[in-house]
Amino acid sequence: MTEGHFMVNIATKRETNFAVTLTPCNFKKNTYIAHVPRKTVTTDQILDLVASHNQGIDRYQVGHAMELLKKEILEQAELGFAVDIMEICKLYIAPISSVKSLTPEAESVTGFEARFAANDGLKEKLKSVTASVTAVVDSAPQISQIENPVDGSSDGKLRATFGARLRGKKLKVGGESGGIYFIPLEEDGSANQDETSWIKVPDDFVTKNSSTILEFYLPRTIPTGESYFIAVRTSIRGKSELKSPLTGYSKIPVTVEE
Repeated sequence: MTEGHFMVNIATKRETNFAVTLTPCNFKKNTYIAHVPRKTVTTDQILDLVASHNQGIDRYQVGHAMELLKKEILEQAELGFAVDIMEICKLYIAPISSVKSLTPEAESVTGFEARFAANDGLKEKLKSVTASVTAVVDSAPQISQIENPVDGSSDGKLRATFGARLRGKKLKVGGESGGIYFIPLEEDGSANQDETSWIKVPDDFVTKNSSTILEFYLPRTIPTGESYFIAVRTSIRGKSELKSPLTGYSKIPVTVEE
């Protein structure tokens, strides 16, 4: 199952009508990350609902008023103001990236994007929303076995500067942030969630890259005598590139020996 942006048919009866998907969180046992599939209600559908819930209102006059509001909101945002949109959320603009300059006071900043911040009224209203679970989805890479390719052993030990083989499903790595990572352990034996501490296997160290098998050499940057979880991250599915990368983790750590 994949998440998408699609139009929906809506009924005029007011009722909650959506469900969430759950994706397992590999860092916490029996914990899932919930996702709401995005369904788009168009402006025309909103106008139809307003007309059906408020007899006697001229739908076209409301639509015209909305167009006037949109024009003013966009003009004020372009001037750099944060705009309160009907006490639901605030629209504001922010630079897309940082500015690098030896003379920052002489620079002109270009490249802005729109951002939104929910108002307290919306936050409070959403607290009472409930939804059913439609599916538990695990589309991330799945590591089923970690092997030493020299002798085929899978005893949880790898040799420094030697090779390793991962078996599983959906393993093929690709994309800008794709790769194979060694994750240090915390004192309690859990994976370190600080990704700056993760050690990436250089792309040119990967000798086999398929959906069911990954083979690679261990880089010298991995300290020996320590244990690590292994993560596989990819944003490639078939011939398509996903908007957000997916990451799968080994269920048990491996020890890297000298």
